[in-house]
Amino acid sequence: MAILQLTSRENALFKTIRLISSGSRRAPAELVVAEGIRVLQEIDKCGCRIDAVLLSEGFGNTSKEEALLDGWLNRNVRICRTSESLFRTVSDVRAPQGAIALVPFPQRKLDAVVPGQNALVLFACGIQDPGNLGTIIRTAAAAGASLVCIGPKTVSPRNPKAIRASAGTIFRIPIVEHAEMSEFLDYCTRHSIRAYRTDILQGLAYTHVDFRSPSAILLGNEGNGIPY
Repeated sequence: MAILQLTSRENALFKTIRLISSGSRRAPAELVVAEGIRVLQEIDKCGCRIDAVLLSEGFGNTSKEEALLDGWLNRNVRICRTSESLFRTVSDVRAPQGAIALVPFPQRKLDAVVPGQNALVLFACGIQDPGNLGTIIRTAAAAGASLVCIGPKTVSPRNPKAIRASAGTIFRIPIVEHAEMSEFLDYCTRHSIRAYRTDILQGLAYTHVDFRSPSAILLGNEGNGIPY
């Protein structure tokens, strides 16, 4: 598939990236914006479908960039190039790495996710900073968690900063959005998962909990904890 050259910021791909990045209601709900070499490498490892890739003129000069580009070409991904100045108009970072991908991000229902044996699941309730949420998801993936639920008043995992902070692991671990606390706790009961809410003032130290048995961790807001 040939690489197309884009010269106008009014091109449909530019507009789509801007709409998604801004969280506009007019943005296609099934797509997210993924930016950064590490994130894009993780997407390739997961085998996720990529709708389109926008590259800056200088992308492809390092071995990592060349490997990504070759992989996209082999998979017939739609690839477009543009000038460095135009690329910066849609990049969400101060020092762009020259590649932005539009990636499908499925909407899941909680009951459709099977937690698995000796499950470790996470419920994020009221997390406000997208960087914090992305870091939580990355940590959960590293710990072998099988599910992350996004509760009320929590920033969207679709936020580009959350995706970057997750280092792309947001595409590897099942994410359920808009889950109510009661729904999640009922899910835990039905799957024999013991739920632990985090509290800095009382309870057990995490080192005294056997997380090898099915467990759920409830994390609250950065300043106020779990609101209920």
